[in-house]
Amino acid sequence: MLGSPPRKKISSHRSLLWLRWEKTLQKNNRRIVLIEANSNTKWTATALTDEAHKLSELLCDFARGTKIAFCLPNGAQWVAFFLALQKRGLTAVPLDASLPDQACLEMAPRLGCRALYLHAKIHLFENSGRNKSDICCIKVTSGTGGDLPKRVHCRAEHLIADGTNIIRSMGIRPDDRNLAAIPLGHSYGLGNFIMPLILQGTPIVCVARFVPRQLIDWIGLYGVTVFPSVPAIFRVLASMPIKSRLAPLRLAISAGAPLTADVARAFHDRYKIKIHNFYGSSETGGICYDRRGDAALNGSSVGKPLANVTVNIERGVIKVTSAAVAKPTGHWRMPDRGEWNNRGELALLGRRGREVNIGGKKVHPSEIEHALRTVTGVSDALVWIAKNGERDTIQVAVETRSSLAEIQRSLATKLPEWKHPKHYLLRPELPRTSRGKIDIAALRRELHGKLN
Repeated sequence: MLGSPPRKKISSHRSLLWLRWEKTLQKNNRRIVLIEANSNTKWTATALTDEAHKLSELLCDFARGTKIAFCLPNGAQWVAFFLALQKRGLTAVPLDASLPDQACLEMAPRLGCRALYLHAKIHLFENSGRNKSDICCIKVTSGTGGDLPKRVHCRAEHLIADGTNIIRSMGIRPDDRNLAAIPLGHSYGLGNFIMPLILQGTPIVCVARFVPRQLIDWIGLYGVTVFPSVPAIFRVLASMPIKSRLAPLRLAISAGAPLTADVARAFHDRYKIKIHNFYGSSETGGICYDRRGDAALNGSSVGKPLANVTVNIERGVIKVTSAAVAKPTGHWRMPDRGEWNNRGELALLGRRGREVNIGGKKVHPSEIEHALRTVTGVSDALVWIAKNGERDTIQVAVETRSSLAEIQRSLATKLPEWKHPKHYLLRPELPRTSRGKIDIAALRRELHGKLN
């Protein structure tokens, strides 16, 4: 439904994020803080703020805390609309820009949103959810199948704490330039792009669409110094046949999915730049970071806890405590299993979940995933258990260009024979979501009749 909100004037309730932006604006008003790489459009802090003021006029009649969804590609409009919501004290609900229009129109009211901003128009819905005036943003994570995506309600204090921890731990400076090829609205994007911009004016080079070669060109053209991305992108860049450099890039960060040592070494050999592992979640923000970049090269860990973050291992399960954790308790038990290595770094051992009985013996799928990811030539792997009559069978999808025989020979040195998968799907590239994770739904659709 298109329309305008009912004409009931509501006073402005600026969020803490807007107040922090105003302070940053005072120091950076004429400075370029955002570049749209696809169009070579440059925005100063003042121009971006003017656009936020303009967009905020569309929102002045919504009550404080009202949930407003928006679907925009990476760019100035995304940032300006997010700031406009913070100026009005509204709750930002960023949707993935890859979603079709109809999916956005259906999802927004299911998430309890009063309105959706799409194609420069406000779409109104019946108010289906309770508003919370202290929530500035709702992170929307991937659902499974037809399930409603998970929602993480964040106060401004959560996002600011996460941004502060990331800036301090990664050494991100106000004069750095971040290359944003991953979605701004994901937890990774909010922490590594939006918060450094708001808190200290670190510019963003926004990418709405790209082919890998363009990323290389833009790093040089726009003076990019920090590149947070996902393993799938680093793998493609490492295999580029052209000769090129990534100057002035000084920091490459990988998160969203496991980064194999093969990819990290290939990227380092190609560009002489180390990739730094980064581990986090929507509920907690950043958790651990490989400050030296050595852990990624040997595939040993995701580094040590970020500044102001405490990580404990309780019965093999990772527990995170910090001011960035978007839970009343201030802590969160991760769905991942982990252990500390001899350098005091966190090594991930896969997802926790049910153990299964194979031939009368217990096996955990995450143990097999972990072993497969250490096999030379394997970029990623996904393991699940399928029923074969009354028996459980281990099935895997492996991202590799190696042969099945090569993988099985290597796995034989890492796991006992009874833990070996019975069915394999081998692909040079597994389907990915915009977060860089394996697209489980797409993979399952592909699997019918294709298991070796």
